[in-house]
Amino acid sequence: MLTNQMKANRRIALMGSHAAIIEGVSRWGDAHWLFNVLRGNVSDNIKETIPMMLGNQNEEVARKLYTEATGNKIRQIRRTLWHKNHRFIGGHPDRIVVGDKNRGIEIKCVFQRAERDWDDGVPEYYISQVKHYALVTGRLKWDFSVLFMAHGRHKIFELEFTKKDLDDLCRKEVAFWNNVQAGREPDVTDRSAPTLKDMWKTTDPEMIKVADEQIVNRVKSRQSCKEMHEGVKAQLDLHENKIRQFMEDAETLIDSNGDTIATYRMSKSGSRRFNFNLKKEKKDACQPEGKIGVGEAVHT
Repeated sequence: MLTNQMKANRRIALMGSHAAIIEGVSRWGDAHWLFNVLRGNVSDNIKETIPMMLGNQNEEVARKLYTEATGNKIRQIRRTLWHKNHRFIGGHPDRIVVGDKNRGIEIKCVFQRAERDWDDGVPEYYISQVKHYALVTGRLKWDFSVLFMAHGRHKIFELEFTKKDLDDLCRKEVAFWNNVQAGREPDVTDRSAPTLKDMWKTTDPEMIKVADEQIVNRVKSRQSCKEMHEGVKAQLDLHENKIRQFMEDAETLIDSNGDTIATYRMSKSGSRRFNFNLKKEKKDACQPEGKIGVGEAVHT
């Protein structure tokens, strides 16, 4: 749990949750948002949700399970740690290992909706977060103590960074910070709507703006994209429904060479979910109804 001072530091420096944005792998924001937070144009206040509250309350469980599994003695950090050369790079790592100056701990409580992000190991956005902590602390080895809440599972993931990893991240963060100080605002992205809405919450009924050619073209392109999206979405749904109908209760779909091209398995939530082998799909696979070939069902 962050103290008020630690929360205040997040608004005047680059912290662990910002690293994924700077590296372009974040799920919850973009460089445009972070720039405006650091410039004081928008707030980064996040209302605590029930999952966030439950996650904070269960951190102690994940900590206890980690110490039991590893035998490591760990210590909580209750202040902001700062990079030795760049005072605008700080961090709030969850824990450090006592007696091992090269290892830190990050605790995560993962709810069912986010479990798929962990199928191939630690998600990229969390790798960036602890890489930032490695940059701040100099500790290259990090353990993730992860409690999967829906199924009561605990797992430990280990990461180790190199000096080059940290140097690369440091260069990116210094460059971003310099742009913030110079007022060089990043361009908006598809994730910028909340920031823009926060910056201009009301309208002036007396104000009229004349669109330049670029904005006129964007209005036209937006309409074309909307119509295209609606058409593609309808075709995507139709193709998937045809595949569902063909597969019936089969779990695996193969081609004439015996290669798996799709699975339709039960997920942990109890519903069936498609997984297509993209390497086997053709580039022109999205085509209108009527051009799909007929296959044969194979039961195993």
